[in-house]
Amino acid sequence: MNRFILALAMSLTFASTAIAQSTDKAPATQTEFPSLVTDFALSEAADDHTIGSEDAAITMIVWASVTCPHCGTWFSKEWPVVKSELVDTDKLRVVFREFPTAPAQMAMTGFLLAECAPSADYMSVIEYQMENQDQIFKDASEGRGREAYNKIAKLAGMEDEDAITACLRNPDMLAHIQTNSDRARAAKVRGVPAFFINGEAYKGESDAKSLVDLIHEMDEKGLSVLPEGIKPANAHAGHAHD
Repeated sequence: MNRFILALAMSLTFASTAIAQSTDKAPATQTEFPSLVTDFALSEAADDHTIGSEDAAITMIVWASVTCPHCGTWFSKEWPVVKSELVDTDKLRVVFREFPTAPAQMAMTGFLLAECAPSADYMSVIEYQMENQDQIFKDASEGRGREAYNKIAKLAGMEDEDAITACLRNPDMLAHIQTNSDRARAAKVRGVPAFFINGEAYKGESDAKSLVDLIHEMDEKGLSVLPEGIKPANAHAGHAHD
């Protein structure tokens, strides 16, 4: 067994635990988690991956998975508009957190490679996987998974097998993904993509127009909490649970 496959197998063992915990029907109480989880379940932590101005009055936490079809669709179609109209204009700061979903080995490999990228490149590696999710699945199903992930690794700045293997075995990267999975459980996240705006679970429509209109309304009115009267989105549409 070569080192790449061995490291992948090790990440899969961790992934199985993370996914089982993140989708447990009986969520743990806050007291079962360390303060690193409970203190920042609904707010930005120092170890978070972020994009947008620190001075933005509104922060949105997004939990998503690189193997979740609904997440892939949202990041391909809605995220570019949200980023250009809200993030790039300093109206919104976004925190991205990992929520591994099946297939476990693909989710964890994708997340670990992104974690090992330079901080400034993390979101680009995530975006690439979201936008090319169908092709990555196709490559994996046709025996070209290693080639697909080698390409992702290069985007993350890794040029050889040694670097990739070291990344997939890195306990700090694995621990960070586990922390974000625990934060999801503490926040009672049930499916992804999941959105929390200034610490409140957002259950409305998540298309770009709805989010842009909402953030503009909050910004114009100086609101720090979600306004009343937000129409709930279809509870059975657009979310993956495993």
